[in-house]
Amino acid sequence: MKKRPIRGRLEREGGFNLIEVMVAMGILVFGLLAVGTMHIGAVRGNYFSGNTSAALSLATERMEDLFNRNWNDPIFADNPANNTNLSSLTTVDFEDAVNLGGTTYRRIVNFADSTGAMPTSRQMTVIVTWGDNAHGVSVSSFRTP
Repeated sequence: MKKRPIRGRLEREGGFNLIEVMVAMGILVFGLLAVGTMHIGAVRGNYFSGNTSAALSLATERMEDLFNRNWNDPIFADNPANNTNLSSLTTVDFEDAVNLGGTTYRRIVNFADSTGAMPTSRQMTVIVTWGDNAHGVSVSSFRTP
């Protein structure tokens, strides 16, 4: 028995035509671009998270250092110009720089002697910035003698 042609093809002839292949490739490329964009975002997020973790560690380290110092230590010399704004990055009481993994962190410490409910206490704020002060974290606490 002879095979009958269906619209110019034999019954057993199969496969994909050019349009189907192009549509499938377009969908594949779109999916790969979406995955690539998500990957770039994830890498940036991980990098930022690493810097934030390092900055928090540096701030905590400095705060612990301040709690372990004598109440009259010279590091506690207060600059009264920043007592109303302990988050100031320009008028600071103490500052140092730490380089970790190729990133330079600026560590700032501001103090204010309390005159309110706890007159013998000192408010301490440690600010750590990086990326030319574009990013930063801060830790604050009170200390009594």
